[in-house]
Amino acid sequence: MIMEPNDPTRTGPAISDLPPSAVLSRNEIEALCTKAARGASLSWGQAEEAGFAAGWLHAHGIDGSAALLAHLHRRAGMAWADVCPAVGIGRWQARGRGPICSIALGAALSDHCGLPEGALNEGLSVGPVSQPILVLPFLSRMAEVLGHAVLLCFDGGEICVDSHGTSGDTGRLTRLAEASFGLSLGTHPDGSGCPPVYDCAHATLTALGDLAMRTTVPPSERSRADAGAGTADND
Repeated sequence: MIMEPNDPTRTGPAISDLPPSAVLSRNEIEALCTKAARGASLSWGQAEEAGFAAGWLHAHGIDGSAALLAHLHRRAGMAWADVCPAVGIGRWQARGRGPICSIALGAALSDHCGLPEGALNEGLSVGPVSQPILVLPFLSRMAEVLGHAVLLCFDGGEICVDSHGTSGDTGRLTRLAEASFGLSLGTHPDGSGCPPVYDCAHATLTALGDLAMRTTVPPSERSRADAGAGTADND
């Protein structure tokens, strides 16, 4: 059968006709990443933090959805005790076989901001951390609470983060699947951060969508029988 461009029997473009990426809004990225994280067995609270982190990164020129997908794949099947941070004054490390989950770490840093265990005056050593780029959004939160920029130093570069954005070697950190780093108080970024990027690769969106589908209830005879109105509607 030959299909014309507007053939109504054709439900959509062939896969080969699709562009390599799609542009989503920040809200759409956060919603998809939240559901994907939940589908990957994160708690709803952590999933919401994961969605926030991905959206924040896209808003600051970093492909947060791809970073989150890589992290979810790496964390798959690992027990919470293996990936949560062991919090200590001056040093945070993996409690189990690690590496530390970057989402769990970010949430813990936010919770300990202002407490002795989270103090940055003397510096804080952290790691190893999975997909460390995902920590930046939480450092932005810390900077807002502290009223001071936060400096992240890793092997190969450094990044300064405040409540408005970042400056430094974000590209290098994005390419690292795992890293240890130091946190300390820093000077405010120079304002030359990257513009937002909301392009998402179709392969990334498909994989995130597959994870998100795990949050849905599979159809059953009971769900089909209960579908629709419970009473007749003849008005």
